[in-house]
Amino acid sequence: MKLTLATNEEINILHSKYKRFNTHLLENPSELYNYTGIMDVFNRVLTEEEAFELLGEKHNLKYSANFLDTFTQLFHIEENGVYVHIYKKGLGKEAFKYKLSCLNRSEANLFRKLFSHSKGIYKIGDVEALVFLTKLSVTEVYFADFFFPSLDTVIIGNWDLSFPIYSKSIIGFNKCKEIIEENGLFIRQ
Repeated sequence: MKLTLATNEEINILHSKYKRFNTHLLENPSELYNYTGIMDVFNRVLTEEEAFELLGEKHNLKYSANFLDTFTQLFHIEENGVYVHIYKKGLGKEAFKYKLSCLNRSEANLFRKLFSHSKGIYKIGDVEALVFLTKLSVTEVYFADFFFPSLDTVIIGNWDLSFPIYSKSIIGFNKCKEIIEENGLFIRQ
């Protein structure tokens, strides 16, 4: 599994492109991104009754392959490498232990390594690392922000398989949309 800390040069390039790494904390993403949507299993917002009936662990397991396939395809077309931001603030000792308990031994060891450095930007070097990080978000163990520089796009792990997608270019957004739809998912507004 290839997952390495981003170099200072890579971080500077990413920062000049995206301005912020903790994208999940943006209150108004349209200030930085021209094209936004939510990658989802559904093409509309569910009613409260539908959400109660349809969402949960079984829902995430049922559709996890769609998300893994989407991220894998995006990884393969990315020319400049895929990066992930692991937001380390706000995760207390007890929450960290709980998250480790949700993982198998090798996954828990890798998760610990992610938190052993003060930096939170990693370059994803292979599909195995990408799948591990995607699964963390899909299973709601830990959410990450995925940066696809040649697509000018960020995809953010989120609850109920509703992953915000922010893009600076229509070309990147449309390419993501094409791959997302090929994998049986939607981008809703």
